[in-house]
Amino acid sequence: MSRSRRDGATLLFDPSGTVHTPPDVHRIGYSPIRQSFSWDGAILASRSLIDVARRGRGDRSDDHWTERAGALVAPLLHATALRNESLGQLASRVDERRCDDVVHELNERYGEHHPSVSLLRGVLATEERERSSIWSTTSGLFAGVRTEAARASSREAPLDLDAFLSGPHQLHIVAPSRHQAVTIPLVVGLVEELVHATYDRREEGARLLLALDELANVAPLPRLASIVSEGGGQGVLTLACLQDLSQARSRWGASAEGFLSLFPTTVVLPGIADRPTLEMLRSLAGRSLVETPTLQYSPKGRRAGRSTSWVERDRATMSELAHGRPGYALGLDASKQMRWVELTAAHSHPRFRGYLDRSERSRDSSRER
Repeated sequence: MSRSRRDGATLLFDPSGTVHTPPDVHRIGYSPIRQSFSWDGAILASRSLIDVARRGRGDRSDDHWTERAGALVAPLLHATALRNESLGQLASRVDERRCDDVVHELNERYGEHHPSVSLLRGVLATEERERSSIWSTTSGLFAGVRTEAARASSREAPLDLDAFLSGPHQLHIVAPSRHQAVTIPLVVGLVEELVHATYDRREEGARLLLALDELANVAPLPRLASIVSEGGGQGVLTLACLQDLSQARSRWGASAEGFLSLFPTTVVLPGIADRPTLEMLRSLAGRSLVETPTLQYSPKGRRAGRSTSWVERDRATMSELAHGRPGYALGLDASKQMRWVELTAAHSHPRFRGYLDRSERSRDSSRER
């Protein structure tokens, strides 16, 4: 990873605190507090936390509690930023259910009619049992910063957005499987901050490539559909990897059924066992008329004639889609035309062999040290 590019910086964001930092790689941190210095930024940061909490649950009655939790957490984020406090201090405040001093400070700063003051006073004025549920829901939004590693990561030097988007730099976001459930809010927040920073700087030539492996587990972006559909015209290109559409359905619900339409190009590799995914691909492949000859014979076994009939058949069977063809992948272009695409091994192509050679040299150097 440290030698992936020679003309740009290589950065690492690891909210789990479990990944060794390779030579020449710089760690960065992320906290939603940075964008919460303005009230509007606090609203956006709280919305990201709420959307992550709601993702995959569908229409449920507990949306009331997440909405009210958003009304509580936005003023708290803003006040924490103004106080120059840490994300860990904010999480502790939420767990301890303390905000009377925040109401006073925001009232002194903005006056009683400011939205931050009105929202906090509205939450505090609710009936005790409802208020308790709001606090509990808000505490759940900060599950990702209960670990010491996540809190330490939030205190790391933040990503310099202007510098990052001005050159060919790389940011690697890592989250081992056992930590993914708690790191998702931080990962999603960082990616969304990068996306919106690119939008804001697109006229200056800012470009961003999101290469999202294990999308459903590591970075299940709540606004993925809008990023893919709008991002192309605003400097953001998205490459997303899923095992099959069952992963997408569990995270994005019914909207996952449109993913094959949403992404202009799709590459399907062998090994899919999810039946709805295979059926969708088979439908996209379409059907064709196949000529079927029929020979007629007399009672004595002599050939008496020949006829031709046309039978409609699937262009690709579910078995063929599941098993694939050796050395090939199935490609869908923007018009959803399907064809087999030959795969090229990285070690056999001169364009990629150099990257592999540099990685091997880097590993050898690390062993020597």
